[in-house]
Amino acid sequence: MLVVALLAQKGGTGKTTLTLHFAVEALRHGARVAVVDADIQQSAAKWALRREAAEPMVVKAQPAGDTPLPQVLQLCRDDARTHVFVDTMPRVEAQALEVAKLSSFAILPTAPSPVDIEALEPTVALVSRVGVPACILLNNCRPGSGINDQAMRVLEGYGLPVCPVQVFRRAAMADAFTDGRAVVELEPEGKAAFEVARAWKWITQQMQANATTSKRHNVAAS
Repeated sequence: MLVVALLAQKGGTGKTTLTLHFAVEALRHGARVAVVDADIQQSAAKWALRREAAEPMVVKAQPAGDTPLPQVLQLCRDDARTHVFVDTMPRVEAQALEVAKLSSFAILPTAPSPVDIEALEPTVALVSRVGVPACILLNNCRPGSGINDQAMRVLEGYGLPVCPVQVFRRAAMADAFTDGRAVVELEPEGKAAFEVARAWKWITQQMQANATTSKRHNVAAS
């Protein structure tokens, strides 16, 4: 079971939006998907209540619910879920540390402004300390602005893979959430759906590459 964490110490990076969109993308490609809402705002759980489709399954973990995260992950494993996406709270290092330790891969979203990028540093340090494979994703990009490419160059200095696909701030992202959908279900041929799909494809390739490397290391160690 792959446990994919969305981690950001700063709010406003689009963590929940990406969590749900990537969950729907994985679902579209045949995965058995669960989303764990571990954010006290419970935005993912509220999205699921508005959604007509039963999948992806959305479950709550502390502090959004009463059940500790390890127990929720075990329930997902018992239910033969192949992908579990964990949406976390911003500015809570203890929770981010716990989630990182339990994850197979971490996605670190950031907006392109200098303030957002500077706030990324503690999260980069955290995943490096834990040793969980991770990547950085530039989200909430501004159409027609040079700040996006500038941000990409700065992010390369953090020492983690940076997703080459920029995800832009588009109205369709918010519009889809009004009735519990993702952009691919609202505007399947739209720019937002294309960006999400390309970003998830790249992230999937990163996870596969890390899994292959890990297997090689295990074989060599044995």
